[in-house]
Amino acid sequence: MFATTTPLRSPMLGAITYLLLSFPLGLTYFIIIVTGLSLSVGTLIIWIGVPLLFVTLYAVRGMAELERRVTARLFDDPLPVQAQPADDQPSPSFLQQLGRLVRDTQTWIDVLYLIIKFPLGILNFTLALTLPIVSFALAATPLAYLVNVFVGNILEHNGIDSYNQLIPYFIEIHGGQFDGTMFARTFLIVPIGVALWFLSRLILLGLANFSRAMTYALLGEPSR
Repeated sequence: MFATTTPLRSPMLGAITYLLLSFPLGLTYFIIIVTGLSLSVGTLIIWIGVPLLFVTLYAVRGMAELERRVTARLFDDPLPVQAQPADDQPSPSFLQQLGRLVRDTQTWIDVLYLIIKFPLGILNFTLALTLPIVSFALAATPLAYLVNVFVGNILEHNGIDSYNQLIPYFIEIHGGQFDGTMFARTFLIVPIGVALWFLSRLILLGLANFSRAMTYALLGEPSR
């Protein structure tokens, strides 16, 4: 059984969305797993840990399933979802369900994946947020210069001296004075921003494809 997906029109949009979601999802997974397993193991001796362990491992399977669906949705790359038991099968007892979860190798593979998701999510989120912003900022340097001149002009009319270094030792803005040489220099930065954007696309798509491959490798097999 496979997840049904609706493809996104832009692979880059799907990649950036996936990378940005990596951190909040990874943080949530990490907190739930570490807290749940710590409390479960610490209270097993008084039996409270038994239901806590069941809830934690059951949550692990649910979070792994969420990862399958998120990956399938954002990359239009279906992954197997957890098979549902047939209706005519007798419902297993609580201890049987817990034993099945503990013995199932996929449960601990899911735990490993969800823990790795946290540090990987930090990297993905940071780069997915920083690289496009820096690229756009560099490409929009001429516009930034004009805005700073406009703001400086307003400040000077109000008796406030202003001096700004858009790029230290290269592009300086003295109050509201427009400097043709400085403005011309801003256009030298534009190609750098454009080149960084294309480089950023390669980096972000590479990170997204790596994350997708890891998801498929670790979560691609349904539980038996």
